[in-house]
Amino acid sequence: MSAAADVSSRGAEAAPRWRPLGQADADWLRERAAQALRAWQDEWFDAGAFDVLDAQAFAPGQAFADGGACWRAGTSLAAQTEPGAWKRHALAAMALSAQADAQVPEALLAPLQAQMLDALLARLADALADGSPGVRAGFERALPGDNPGFAAGGVRLRIGTARDPQLLDLYCAAELAWTRPLSAAPAAKPAAPTARAEALGDNPVRLSAVLGRCRLTALQLSELAVGDVLTTAQSLHEPIALRLHADGVAPRTIAHGRPGRAQQRLSIELTTLQQKRTP
Repeated sequence: MSAAADVSSRGAEAAPRWRPLGQADADWLRERAAQALRAWQDEWFDAGAFDVLDAQAFAPGQAFADGGACWRAGTSLAAQTEPGAWKRHALAAMALSAQADAQVPEALLAPLQAQMLDALLARLADALADGSPGVRAGFERALPGDNPGFAAGGVRLRIGTARDPQLLDLYCAAELAWTRPLSAAPAAKPAAPTARAEALGDNPVRLSAVLGRCRLTALQLSELAVGDVLTTAQSLHEPIALRLHADGVAPRTIAHGRPGRAQQRLSIELTTLQQKRTP
């Protein structure tokens, strides 16, 4: 095998495997950018007002939003902002109020704004690139219209303040998110057995008791009158059947018992239970 082929093979092995981006990827990039942002604020301001306000994945090939100037760092990072929007923050870095705007020469403010932005982009590139092959050492100003997006999609991080919520959009290619270490999903705990009472709940069932049977002729049935006594074939000491009724099936005997009395109600004292059916 040639040396060139060997290098190509190793590069292919090192390439991250494609996978769709999820919220965990966006949150991971957001946290890395937030750390860089905090370090930059500590360097330039007395109080931190900047934050990563939003992190959203975008589709493969989706072009960046129109408007503003664009910077690129290799093939994996791009930044978009309006340079003039940083004037207020340049005054804050000089510990001057916004009312001093008219008194500060533009020749002094413009270089300071550029230095602030360059320092922020450098911090972000260092934090997000972390040796990724698609990112050069820092950002470079892109030509107008050079915003074709990233082939595999990526994540847009929106950096701003409460007053300027869309100060800078940072576009991170999916390849940067694919370097996120993936931890194995924790083993799912088996569901705790449902308590019998909870599983059965308060579902009502219908039972009937066969107290006895007797045979009558049609003539006897037609001559029945109040006060007549019917004698069943059931003896007093013979257990009676307790049957369970369910929709769509014939009643099933589930127990036997002896008739009795509970206050003013007929009762059944169970003497035997049928074995439970197994599937």
